Amino acid sequence: MAVATAFHREAVSGDPPEAIWPWPDDSGDCHCLTLRYSAEEGGGGDVPPMPPQLLNAAQRRKAEFIAGRRCAAEATGRLTGYAVFPGMGEDRAPIWPEGIIGAISHSHGRAIALAGSSQRFRGIGIDIERLLTEEEARDIAPQALTANERHNLGNDIDPFMTGLIFSAKESLFKALYPTVKRLFFFEAAELSGFDANGSASLRLTADLGEDWRRGTEVPFRFCRFEGLLLTRILLPH
Repeated sequence: MAVATAFHREAVSGDPPEAIWPWPDDSGDCHCLTLRYSAEEGGGGDVPPMPPQLLNAAQRRKAEFIAGRRCAAEATGRLTGYAVFPGMGEDRAPIWPEGIIGAISHSHGRAIALAGSSQRFRGIGIDIERLLTEEEARDIAPQALTANERHNLGNDIDPFMTGLIFSAKESLFKALYPTVKRLFFFEAAELSGFDANGSASLRLTADLGEDWRRGTEVPFRFCRFEGLLLTRILLPH
């Protein structure tokens, strides 16, 4: 607790999270909040309790946690009228207040959270990433892309598509993990559809649960946001 208090003194300034909806579709009564932060300041404002897993973490990791939870708390406040910082489970996944489902992401000084009613949605995923360089894409492609995806993209590594697939699969994990309660990795899905207007889809390549069988199509949205790549999955009931 002393660590959290000390960090609070360093992080009392900063703008509040900003509400955004950077996609062309309807929000479906979800709320998406974002803010800029620095490793030194953590985004400012009220600070959530630091979970035991992060008490000895690097300053950057604490800043990410604080900024992401501030966005999430604002999202819960807009949904219920009462802002709550989601906790952290033993598996490090966010623990959302009853009746709320959501996801949190952060990358290079930008945190974002997306949340909605658990009565309306059975899964929500969001991921924000820096656009890849060609060198980074070459390093990531063998792990993030299936053999079929690499074949479909051709011999030349496409940094944008490699980053898009990576990010979409991160969003997929966040959307499905609370339901399937099991770890799965990049090879469990592959890109099955893509439209430059920001619509795409993943197809499961493995059985992940009773309702999530191999061949299931999962649509997602993507966009560029302040120089970063943003992907989002909403799974309605």
